[in-house]
Amino acid sequence: MLAIVDRLYVGFAGYPCPADLWVCEQCGPEWSAQDIRRAPLRSLSLLQLEALHVMALDDNDFRHFFPRLVELLLSQDSPVFAFDLARLRGRTPTWPPAESALVRQLVEDLWHALLGAYPAPLGYFSDAPTLIDFTHWCDQPVRPFLDHWQSVETATAAQHLADLVDYVYTIGGPAEPALKSEVRDWLRQPAIAERLLAAGCAGAHELWTVCNPS
Repeated sequence: MLAIVDRLYVGFAGYPCPADLWVCEQCGPEWSAQDIRRAPLRSLSLLQLEALHVMALDDNDFRHFFPRLVELLLSQDSPVFAFDLARLRGRTPTWPPAESALVRQLVEDLWHALLGAYPAPLGYFSDAPTLIDFTHWCDQPVRPFLDHWQSVETATAAQHLADLVDYVYTIGGPAEPALKSEVRDWLRQPAIAERLLAAGCAGAHELWTVCNPS
């Protein structure tokens, strides 16, 4: 994933640090706007981005910090409740084509990396439910990625599939309400049960069978 992160830094390098930067005194009382402006972008922490309320910035200001946000999320294993990433939705299609293409490539690379390892070393993006939500929030259609996943006949892909089955049928599905029915409809396919059974994911297969009686 280092390559796409580096490309993000290059692709968004034209957006300078905002001159009128504001730091929330409640979220980051130890930092001033001048502290953050003087710091190299790649040295900023998630706590500092939180103190900037980075998701609430206008598009130009947000794009300055976007590569660093992605880089930090890739190394962050715990939930990031301070960042309402759903606020990405609707933004990236308005960006110049080259920037939108970088976002598409980011999503594609994340899916490739997720299905290629279990557990996936992707920080915040290390599980399928999170990546499904993020895909939608980046204005990318989810179904092509799900269909590609179904075609990947590897043990790692099957393990992630078992985790998704467990998550959807015990917790309720992705956080994004607009995706719940789409993901459930995809999971109802008999091919999903066949893949779980062939991969030896007995617990997930049993759960799928109980939740999808014939």
